[in-house]
Amino acid sequence: MLKPLLSSIGKVYNFLIALIVAIILVIVTWVFWGQYQDLRLQNQFTKEGKLVSVTVEQTSRKHQSWRDIFGNSTYLTFPYQGKTYTTRFVMDSGYVGSGDRVKLVYHPAYDAFRQPGSDNRFERSARKSRLIDWSTVRDFSREHQLLLFCIILATASFFMITGLIVTLIPLTFLQDIARFLLVAELLMTAVFFSYDTWKYFQYYQQLKTHGQEVIVKVLDTQRHAKYRNSKSRSWREYTYEATIRYQQQERVIPISEDDFERLKPNDSLKARYNASMNDLMSTDYSIDYEQLLVPAFLWLISFILIRPFFTRKKALK
Repeated sequence: MLKPLLSSIGKVYNFLIALIVAIILVIVTWVFWGQYQDLRLQNQFTKEGKLVSVTVEQTSRKHQSWRDIFGNSTYLTFPYQGKTYTTRFVMDSGYVGSGDRVKLVYHPAYDAFRQPGSDNRFERSARKSRLIDWSTVRDFSREHQLLLFCIILATASFFMITGLIVTLIPLTFLQDIARFLLVAELLMTAVFFSYDTWKYFQYYQQLKTHGQEVIVKVLDTQRHAKYRNSKSRSWREYTYEATIRYQQQERVIPISEDDFERLKPNDSLKARYNASMNDLMSTDYSIDYEQLLVPAFLWLISFILIRPFFTRKKALK
């Protein structure tokens, strides 16, 4: 009597937890989708709009959007070419009040104004070698990175909601759709990581083949565990980096284990530098073949999941 009751309570508890997670995922997806649309519109204003100077007539700090909760937002009202406009303005530094002149971006097609985007972006590629923590996602614009993240969140939300519906109502067609989408997304992910790995090998070979040998000054060396969850130190693998000075700039480049063991601050190190790539690496640094593991694993899982579709078709014939 007690066992079935506890089992029922456990099922209800698991369902409620899954429901809460699904709701959170949907809300987060909606928030980031709004951020993506806003960024896309901002980029459109930046590319197609023109910068104009206007005089503020009135300001209002009354919240008109959920985004106003997280920022120091003020709504500016001002005249322009015989019309009155109101636009959202985030005051990161300084204060804007009535009578002040501010520069805003005007888009004729939208007949609207927006605050100019910030140009204070940290150029990571100028300091850290791309071979460290390699990913072609860095080549994506911020807009496309945000879109990719929204797709991932939307996919996770779909599978969570589908799982909840199937738990209540065992709809076979919904399970088939979810299974098909899972296999399709795994295949697309496998293709992406295969491309990512191919670009890594191509980048390494280009830097190694066309890079000229230079002498750089070592400032510091570091090592980082590849797999943070690895508990055994004897089996732990590391990646090795060196902070160096080259052409009056500090850079972080990949080095070999032997380099890490022998190098000390102020030592000299032979490196390869490619001016067109603006990147360096130690001459002893070897390619990381473990980059092949992720696409290989994804192709294997995709094959295992896609195989039942073909066996089912043969059985029907």
